[in-house]
Amino acid sequence: MGRSKHLITAFTVTAVGAALLTGCSSDDPDTDAAGPTASSPTASPSAVASSPAPQESEATEYVEPAECASLGLASDKKLAGKDLAACVTAAFAAYGTGTEYMLNADRSGTTRFRVGDDPALAGDVDGADGSRAKNSFVSLGGEEWIKSDGVWEKSDSKEAMDAELGGKYRTLSDPQVVSDIVGTFATWKVDTEKALISLENGKDTHAWRITNAAHFDYQGAEMTEYILWIEDDGTPVGAQSTSHTGGAPKTVSQHFYDLGEPVTIEAPAM
Repeated sequence: MGRSKHLITAFTVTAVGAALLTGCSSDDPDTDAAGPTASSPTASPSAVASSPAPQESEATEYVEPAECASLGLASDKKLAGKDLAACVTAAFAAYGTGTEYMLNADRSGTTRFRVGDDPALAGDVDGADGSRAKNSFVSLGGEEWIKSDGVWEKSDSKEAMDAELGGKYRTLSDPQVVSDIVGTFATWKVDTEKALISLENGKDTHAWRITNAAHFDYQGAEMTEYILWIEDDGTPVGAQSTSHTGGAPKTVSQHFYDLGEPVTIEAPAM
């Protein structure tokens, strides 16, 4: 029996509530809805040191999962949260791999991920001072490493690692967190028209914009708006959360691209 398909442990999922509070704020909901675009600053590829046995995936041909086909995506349609979450989970599993860009407050970066029985993450996070790929991280085989000031260290404390990366970036990078959040709320609504999304790999796509019908609570954060963008076949394109805890709204934006493309995630040489 393989390891859990959910990369994040119970501890770090509980910490997501705090993570949502460290995102960037915006007074313009239309600006928030646009999310990061192809012109957004992106982090450089991970500088993970070579290991003797890198694990590189193979390209995966996507077949629309039954969970997505059964949604019957259409203009102005209402969807059950559990059904939408099942589609997102199945779609990521069908692709198996991908790359994610995230903008979270003053931190942005890219993450390569693998889902399934052997989930893994590897990515770079820009510094609060604007420096590119200031920190890097790897989560693989139940173990985690972080690179700070050019030095890799194995982390025995996920809390310490998340604090170093700032804003719980690594925690939110797990694609399964999107499904967890969507499944928390009962009713979602599809917009009347598709939205044009520009991804960080230079490609444009038209995707359905799906939002929560009302505020809901997730891990201690009041989610005032959560936007999910998916294509006709259930392919996840992006997500954006706006949350409140009594202060200004906080926003975290994500894009998913190069889904199904090979990725190499390996333990750094120590």
